[in-house]
Amino acid sequence: MKAVILAGGSGTRLRPFTNATQKQLLPVVNKPVLEYVIEDLKQAGIDDIGVVLGGDFPEKVRERMGDGSEYGVSLTYIHQGEPRGLADAVHCAKEFVDNSPFVVYFGDTITGGDVTAELVREFESSEHEVGIILKAVDDPTRFGIVDLDEEGEIRRILEKPDDPPTNLAYIGVQAYTPTVFDIIEGLEPSDRGELELTHAIDALISEYESYWTETTELWMDVGTVDDLRKANRYFSESLVPKIEGDVSDGAEITGRVRLGEGTTVEAGAEIRGPVHIGEDTSISGDAKIGPYVTVGNRCEIGNADIRSTVIMDAVETDFDCTLAESVIGPRSSLSGTQDRTTSLNLTIGADSSITLGE
Repeated sequence: MKAVILAGGSGTRLRPFTNATQKQLLPVVNKPVLEYVIEDLKQAGIDDIGVVLGGDFPEKVRERMGDGSEYGVSLTYIHQGEPRGLADAVHCAKEFVDNSPFVVYFGDTITGGDVTAELVREFESSEHEVGIILKAVDDPTRFGIVDLDEEGEIRRILEKPDDPPTNLAYIGVQAYTPTVFDIIEGLEPSDRGELELTHAIDALISEYESYWTETTELWMDVGTVDDLRKANRYFSESLVPKIEGDVSDGAEITGRVRLGEGTTVEAGAEIRGPVHIGEDTSISGDAKIGPYVTVGNRCEIGNADIRSTVIMDAVETDFDCTLAESVIGPRSSLSGTQDRTTSLNLTIGADSSITLGE
């Protein structure tokens, strides 16, 4: 079985961070979302993977993920060209898939447990033309939602309905046979001017045998800045403590803390886990970090009290404040002073320079 990762999209809901990189490369506990996808597919037994590229920074995906050998898989890159919807992105992989059944995985999706592996085990290409996994969601207007009949079978699928018939969304991992390509070739553009994957799945369910199941396992659609914060917080909970950097006497480290190679923590600093700090980062003695903080590689962190925040690579901070529920983009710098009794909630894009007032 092969897999196709959809790694396009403009990521408008993740701006300003997607003004500088592809959304699938944004970090969750210092790993790009796309790395979680690849690891999950490998765990499910799939190592032949096509990556459909689109959006504003497709070359960054190729540069970051390489040929896949670092992850024990083979990556083949497929360029979508002019974006015409998710169904079109799937169709771009027709030559790569050939006659094989395959999994489609949205590149901004993270799953947990055995979700993908179960789909691969249970999907029988001799019996089914499509396999989907359903999960109850809080806001069904954001997703493709199923409508069930009286027997509990899927009647149809609706894309981001204003009046959802259920709260069951199909998640960003599905299985298909090459029959889906014939269906896509017969689709008409939606009101949005796109070829909707929801319409293709709907047609397959109506015309052919399908497999579906409902899961309670983790599924995260990392599509907004708030989603990015939540994903970092969630995966911080399962950190395995490991200190590879240099911690000076007089620094205080409590809870689950992971420090990368080359990272230094000066005397007087306080780190309260769960906290993940990358490589070659320096933490000054007047910094207080955690809980639920991720700091990237090659950062210089000083003076602030930082909580529930994502700090990406190469950020420099020399500011006296309390920072919480924030996301700071790569290569940014922050300085100045702010009353620590008031927490700042900042969303700062890449390559920014911010000076806080007295």
